[in-house]
Amino acid sequence: MSEREDVGPDAGRSRLRASPVPRARRGFTLVEVILATVLFALLMSSYYQVFTGVLELEEYARNQRSFASVGPAILDLIEDDLVSLHRDPNAADAFPFRGNDDSLGGQPADSLDFVARRRSVHQEQVYGDNTWVRSPICEVGYRLTRSSLAGRNVRKLYRRESYYPDSLPTKGGEYFEIYDRVVAFDVTYVGYRVEEDARADVDTDNQLEKFESWDSEQRRGYPTAVIVTLTIEPPELNFVGKSSGIDDARPQRTFVRVIPLPQAQDVDRPEESGDTPAPGPGTGG
Repeated sequence: MSEREDVGPDAGRSRLRASPVPRARRGFTLVEVILATVLFALLMSSYYQVFTGVLELEEYARNQRSFASVGPAILDLIEDDLVSLHRDPNAADAFPFRGNDDSLGGQPADSLDFVARRRSVHQEQVYGDNTWVRSPICEVGYRLTRSSLAGRNVRKLYRRESYYPDSLPTKGGEYFEIYDRVVAFDVTYVGYRVEEDARADVDTDNQLEKFESWDSEQRRGYPTAVIVTLTIEPPELNFVGKSSGIDDARPQRTFVRVIPLPQAQDVDRPEESGDTPAPGPGTGG
């Protein structure tokens, strides 16, 4: 005989209890939920580090591109002012051209003042009219001051401008900040050493030489060229973190510009005679 089969109202429930429950119909345990959360957090953390690293590299590249153009832009401004130097060889009292050799914090911090024949940045209102105009000739100067950046050995470079020359053409006026991370500002002048040779009463071939300072009232003329050396630091990096591996180093860059003064192009070289010639490439201001 065949085995006896269970019959009755409880026969179906006993078979249901005996069969295993498929896994797809079970819920997640607490351990599985915690493990999945930890893995998701680790994955998102790695994605975040990669994302911030890309942002830092992009900011660093953008910072370096803009920093490379800062120095040439400052030198372009200085050159535009110098080539516009006001010169009148027939004037009895010429405008002075003064370059002082100075230092600040152990670094060169020279100053430069002269009068330029160019439109002023500053505007003034015409008397009795509502028209604002720029002056066609103005006082110009460059100098460094101490910076407010804590822990940085840098200075601020200012451009001085006076709307119109007055009795003190190397003083006064308004100051405009150009850049606040200047390490050194060194200005050298190329000209003839005539007055010293005349006093020493020695023969000279009147070769051009370099000078650390220049005063046109003493030399009765302008330099033949001006050499500007500018050392600056890049702007601050606003990094979220350091995931890209870029440190906060401040790489300095030095820019040099030789600026010939067109005022000296039509001036003859000093004569080699017993008479005392004009001690410079030209006279007047």
